Amino acid sequence: MFEIKIWDHCRYVLNRTAPYDEMARHLEACARAGITTANIYLPEVISLPDYCRAAANAGLKVEARIFPAWNNPSPVLRTLPESQWLDMEKRFGIRLGKTCLNHPDNRRIFLKNIAELLDEYAQQLAGVHLDFIRNDNAVLLMPYPCQCEGCRQERHHYFGKELLTSEDLTNPAILYKELDFRNRNVRRTVEDAKKLVGARGLQLTIAARANYLNEPDITTEPVWGLGPAVCEGQDWVDWLNDGIIDAAYPMNYHTDSQTFRQLLTDYKRLAGNNLHRVFSGVGLSSSMGVLTDDALRQHLITVRELGFPGAVIFNKTNIYTENQFTILRESAV
Repeated sequence: MFEIKIWDHCRYVLNRTAPYDEMARHLEACARAGITTANIYLPEVISLPDYCRAAANAGLKVEARIFPAWNNPSPVLRTLPESQWLDMEKRFGIRLGKTCLNHPDNRRIFLKNIAELLDEYAQQLAGVHLDFIRNDNAVLLMPYPCQCEGCRQERHHYFGKELLTSEDLTNPAILYKELDFRNRNVRRTVEDAKKLVGARGLQLTIAARANYLNEPDITTEPVWGLGPAVCEGQDWVDWLNDGIIDAAYPMNYHTDSQTFRQLLTDYKRLAGNNLHRVFSGVGLSSSMGVLTDDALRQHLITVRELGFPGAVIFNKTNIYTENQFTILRESAV
């Protein structure tokens, strides 16, 4: 069976005080379209009990999607002096300073929140899905390494100083160790999450960077970027190899069919014997553009032809046309 999953945000719900009926209608339509799993973003779910009940009645599995700053009232963000923020904005047209996963307080609170989620909802979930399980955009991260307390302590241990100079940033040995502790700290968070989730018999999955190592990237302004994953601490290929995640969903939202196929070919090589645990993301509508019905059909044919077990649809509106549902249903046969 070729499995179709969706990333969901409940953006179709209008009655937010009583969302069940609209959730139920949407998820029933998804089930009729052959979708097996609804991956719901908890900050926008409105009511997780209603969502889980609606999904169960429709015969869908639910993965709860969370991110490192979820339910953390004051996460430690990437820290830089104002002069560097201004330089970043001048060069790239954006300031980007999200949660720093080198800081132990962020890891501790995130794991506590996962444990509390599982205590309440483990019986209603099929899995937990980690979103943004990485540090900031690599294009912005490498020239502006974080200066929070956690990063300073790591550097003092290895380099004997807390801050890097522009000369340091050209030293391959220093850059290697900077990447090493960045990957190690994110991995530690994933390993601990896997222990919590696995103990409840649930799957741990992640939204993976489309660009793992050297795939085509987006570097035009504004630079949101697509990795490379290993520069951001998200070595999802090794995580699959070592069994600390059950599946990866690479966010391959490219609308160009040739680029889309190229990335899938890379994933097939990288995954090897773990290909059955890689579900390609498909961007029906995203910041990278919108797929026509014909392009959606062809993308899904490509995923299937290359031997992947299924696809995960990202649709920023969460609203599907009858034609789109028909294409999904035909692909899932």
